[in-house]
Amino acid sequence: MQAASSRLFVRKTMDVLPLNTRADTGVTDGRWSTAARLAELHDLAILDSEPEPLYDDLVRIAAHVCRAPVALVSLVDAERQWFKSEFGLGQRELPINCSVCAHTIDAGDCLIIPDLADDPRTIDNPLVTGGPGFRFYAGAVIRGAQGIPLGALCVLDRVPRQEGLDADQTATLTALARQISTLLEYRRTHARVAAREAELAASERRFRVMTSAMPQMVWTTLPDGFHDYYNDRWYEFTGMPYGSTDGEGWNDVFHPDDQERAWTRWRHSLETGEPYEIEYRLRHRDGTYRWTLGRAMPIRDAEGRIERWFGTCTDIDDLKRAEDEAGKLAAIVETSKDFIGLCTLDGAVTHLNEAALALVGLPDLATARQHRMEDFFSPDSRRVLAEIVMPALKRTGSWEGELAFRHFGTGEPVAVLYNIFPVRDPTGAEIGYATVTRDLREAKRAEEARDLLIRELSHRIKNIFAVVGGLAALTARSDPAAKPFAAAFRERLGALARAHEYVRPHSPESAPEVEGQTVLGLMRLIMAAYEEGGRARVAISGDDAAIGERTATALALIMHEQATNAMKYGGLSTKEGGVTLSGLREGGRYTLTWAEAGGPPVTAKPSRKGFGTVLAERSVAGQLDGVLEHDWAPGGLFMRLSVPLENLRH
Repeated sequence: MQAASSRLFVRKTMDVLPLNTRADTGVTDGRWSTAARLAELHDLAILDSEPEPLYDDLVRIAAHVCRAPVALVSLVDAERQWFKSEFGLGQRELPINCSVCAHTIDAGDCLIIPDLADDPRTIDNPLVTGGPGFRFYAGAVIRGAQGIPLGALCVLDRVPRQEGLDADQTATLTALARQISTLLEYRRTHARVAAREAELAASERRFRVMTSAMPQMVWTTLPDGFHDYYNDRWYEFTGMPYGSTDGEGWNDVFHPDDQERAWTRWRHSLETGEPYEIEYRLRHRDGTYRWTLGRAMPIRDAEGRIERWFGTCTDIDDLKRAEDEAGKLAAIVETSKDFIGLCTLDGAVTHLNEAALALVGLPDLATARQHRMEDFFSPDSRRVLAEIVMPALKRTGSWEGELAFRHFGTGEPVAVLYNIFPVRDPTGAEIGYATVTRDLREAKRAEEARDLLIRELSHRIKNIFAVVGGLAALTARSDPAAKPFAAAFRERLGALARAHEYVRPHSPESAPEVEGQTVLGLMRLIMAAYEEGGRARVAISGDDAAIGERTATALALIMHEQATNAMKYGGLSTKEGGVTLSGLREGGRYTLTWAEAGGPPVTAKPSRKGFGTVLAERSVAGQLDGVLEHDWAPGGLFMRLSVPLENLRH
């Protein structure tokens, strides 16, 4: 009932409090300010907290020792006093105008008022004049950090006590207040430690999430190098059981040849605090050793002392292999006898190998970079580069052909087989051009020597034809009966001589004139040598097509070889035999068909190919991009040669 009436009294007195009633509204004696006191109180984060047995026990002890019906742990806020613990009051807080403890925080260590109704500070206090009717008060100050008063541990009685408290009671009350101060500071310290631990736990979680997301293997050590953490990547890579590589167990995963070197470097970093970096081979879970880059940095405190080491292992095995391959490729490029160069899309030279520098007479790469791509060509080839090569490169992605560089020292042209193709980045975008160009000067000299030899041989063969023809004429003059035979023989000899002009190798200067020539026209010219008694042994018919210089030589070689073999083994080797040669234009292709008849029976396909046949097949595939087929039928050989029409004009 008393507690209930007190609560009713407090509610009634709160209704009549002035709105501006506050605790510590002024400046204190200088040792502390109101703002500092309130800041300290709020920093404790104790206001409105739940009751705790420790405080309740201290309040009961105070009430028992002081033989008081009411005891409070009172904390004085700006507009209220709040009770962390109360005994005998039944309230957790009161308005500030009911507070006697507000006077205690200004009084020193302890304030005792024997009769509240007789003290000017409390004579009008609602707790004195109202229902509770308190007459006695004793309070010991509760202090925070730096001695700032926060409230009081107080006892109250409803009868005056002129004698106050005895010495033991006063000492006990003061000691209990100090204990409460200690509890409050402990509470704050505990809260800070808990917050720090929560922060550390959150930091640890963030660290583990971060290291789990990293593609590298991550590890940490204590200042002395003891390994105490590895992320999942380490265990996934090594296949080792979790925790098995803590401490010094990590070194066993290294290649035996790398262990001592890695240990030495790691000990040096531990002794000096220098960053750790080394490449070594680490055993993969499949048993192979892969090259790995190990790095570690020390984490230091504010004084510079090493707290931990943070390290990573990065798998660089693929990179090492790529570097090895790149090194081999670079060695090949630099030792190649061909001109190898790179330039940007706008023609700025970025690299030339040693052979390239020597070919054009430049002393070094730095000098070469002062020139542009077009500077390397002779005037005529420069025009070809601009008008033909670069447009073709953009259309088809590459170009190859004969051009001439210029020698920067002598100005002389240098014949080359030039090719060019784009260089692309990993996304496929063009970033420049490259060339692997061959010096043709030696080849040109060899070609000139070969052409000279060919011309000499051809001249000698023509002389042989002339001598044989002369002998035939001489025979006819001395033997009139042989005159018809000699005339026919000389005519056939002349046809062979004309065919020889087509089938022998030619240089561009020695090639026979073929302007206006056609396939069937060429065939008649070559096959004229095989006429007998005015009768064509090779019957030529069908569609015709224009023919170019290169194709004429190739076709002449192929068909001459075919006719020679027919004279030896096939349809032209017997008096009754013959050959049908026909042409057909169809679907963008031109087909020559050679069909033998009347010769010796064909029993099987030849077991081997002669040199002439191999040469003919290579000419069809390489020069004409055509197809050559043979059918060894019992009645005679059937040969089919198919070539794209557009290739005939080359």
